[in-house]
Amino acid sequence: MAAALVIGSTTTPSVAADTVTVDATYSASLGGFTFASGTLHFTLIGNTYDAQINAGVTGIAALIASRTAIGGASGRVTPGRVLPQAYALSIAGGTVPNEVALTFSDNRVTSVSASELHLAGWDQRIPLLPAHKLGVVDPFGAFVIPMQPGKNPMTPAVCNRTLKIFDGRVRYDLRLVYGAKTDVTASEPGSYSGPAIVCAVAYRPIAGHRILSPEQQHFENNIEFSIWFVPVGQTGVLLPHRVLIQTQSGMLLINATRFVVNGSDPIVAANDAEPAKTHAWLKHRRHHRVEDEAPVNPN
Repeated sequence: MAAALVIGSTTTPSVAADTVTVDATYSASLGGFTFASGTLHFTLIGNTYDAQINAGVTGIAALIASRTAIGGASGRVTPGRVLPQAYALSIAGGTVPNEVALTFSDNRVTSVSASELHLAGWDQRIPLLPAHKLGVVDPFGAFVIPMQPGKNPMTPAVCNRTLKIFDGRVRYDLRLVYGAKTDVTASEPGSYSGPAIVCAVAYRPIAGHRILSPEQQHFENNIEFSIWFVPVGQTGVLLPHRVLIQTQSGMLLINATRFVVNGSDPIVAANDAEPAKTHAWLKHRRHHRVEDEAPVNPN
């Protein structure tokens, strides 16, 4: 699965021109074993964002495979929509270079540069067509969720949307459905504590991917996948705080151990957290929409 670390009016939102930043540290664990960590520096000036990501394998896992990833993304946010401008990702430490660079104009891919990968079955991919590069966002811009600034963004509308993503090689959809409201607690002083919106996620490959076997298809259709989004102050923008993905090797957890927002006061939200939902419930939720949910918004 292609994924990364969270989208239509084209008017400029009334976001203050002051600079708002997020400095976050994420850890990644599989089956309870921490194997990687990374940092995110996110800057929002008016309606323009810039993100810088740096990640690498840590601990004992680094003795087995030493890999690092450096990435960046930029674009603009409008209420309910992200307009990406550029995206780049470079992964070092593998057997072959893995680099991708994209540019966009009005959600249309204008240039693609991607190193050639030689993977098993990679020559049997579903063909990419020009239409697959229209109406899309990059893998980071997809997880920048813009709502109406100045209002409480902690509503089910955060989730009820389909993210149409192109990562330079694969075009795929992530369908988000509202799961629950909850709270996150800071693990260190100064980090974010407060409400979070949990979205159940369904992954659907569109093009550029390898043809899946029936067993692989069954796994993709039944995977447990959820994202917890938290607000970036009062900007109306939300970012991921936690990601849970079932893999064939166990549960993958990406969690913010540090999430510091500067330049904007925290939102004032009612304490209406709901009981924690099980993975089975979230999986059911993403496959069965209910009548009182808002329509899915195209990305």
